[in-house]
Amino acid sequence: MQGNTLALLMKDRKSLYLLISALIVITVAFTLISVWGYRFYFSKKFPHYPRAPLSENASIDKKTNDSRMQQVRLDSAIRHFNDPADTIAYDLSDHQLAVKIMQFNKLKNEIALILQDRYSAKDSTAETKIAALERNIEELRIQNIAITKENARLNEMVTQLLEKTQKEKEKKPAYGQSPQQPALSLPLLVSHLRFGAYNNDQKTWLASEAKRLVGSFEINVKAENRTTEIYIVIIKPNGQVLLNASGSAATFNTNAGRKTYSAVVHFDNAKDNRKRLQFSVNSNQFNKGKYIMQIYHQGIMIGRLQNILY
Repeated sequence: MQGNTLALLMKDRKSLYLLISALIVITVAFTLISVWGYRFYFSKKFPHYPRAPLSENASIDKKTNDSRMQQVRLDSAIRHFNDPADTIAYDLSDHQLAVKIMQFNKLKNEIALILQDRYSAKDSTAETKIAALERNIEELRIQNIAITKENARLNEMVTQLLEKTQKEKEKKPAYGQSPQQPALSLPLLVSHLRFGAYNNDQKTWLASEAKRLVGSFEINVKAENRTTEIYIVIIKPNGQVLLNASGSAATFNTNAGRKTYSAVVHFDNAKDNRKRLQFSVNSNQFNKGKYIMQIYHQGIMIGRLQNILY
């Protein structure tokens, strides 16, 4: 009797343990389901609910997109610089503008090398250089406007000089010319002017290295031309006329009287039309500053260009 009672008690204890274990499993499962449901509910209701950090692939994609945006800015800046409607016209003797263009090309090449590495962490380097490139483009645009204004001023000056000469000829006609006959236009024009300093055969912008000043231009000769000399006057930074180291001072006639010249170029009316003429003036010493080349024909200045030595 007593043995049966003991066996019954042992059986009840096993059943109790199994029941407790089942309750624990159910409680844990319910807790996990509740946590999952809570996160799912809030992720749907609040899209900006804090999420896990971006994976490594997402970070790489972001850097790639940033790099693409930098490439777009660079391409846009280059297209803007090369726009035919906004072409920058300049003369090779303009040292400041030449330096700006060299800086532009250097920045463009450096940015292209940076953007080749799409996963580089130093994105700020490309941003800085693109910003510098954009600033240089704007400076070139401003300088181009200044050059255009200077060309317009020179054209206006030549036009006024021609009008003045024509009025003077109308007031005092030449021998055998009727007073009603209009005065002739200039019989010779120059174009495509070049003016720079050289150390032997190498061009330089340094006064300490310069040994000679070289200039050239194309001529357009009309049939009525009778004068076959072109006089070159080079004004030094101190305002005086530069004389050739191997020559002495000589003068020629202008509308304003006698004027000292630096060089003279002779040409043939028939053979040298549309031809580029060149001159060279040597000196033992060149000082820093602005040198101005003036071209005269029949006593009238028909061309002008400047160059700066540093």
